Amino acid sequence: DGDIVLIDRSVRTIREQDAIWALTLGDIAMIKRVRVKNDRVSLLSDNDRIPPDEVHHEEVNVVGRVVFIGRRI
Repeated sequence: DGDIVLIDRSVRTIREQDAIWALTLGDIAMIKRVRVKNDRVSLLSDNDRIPPDEVHHEEVNVVGRVVFIGRRI
């Protein structure tokens, strides 16, 4: 909560594994690390209490690549 995120919306194709991406899955928006293998996409959280999720690539809408995350100290 409260993080500032800068998203490069010109990059909408996942070409970098384990990069951080802004995505929508149905009506749910999220920021996740992503791994693509064939037609499956693994959605990984930096929070170790949240298990990875795997979905078909057609279910994911890529909003853009996260290029900056800022936090208040």
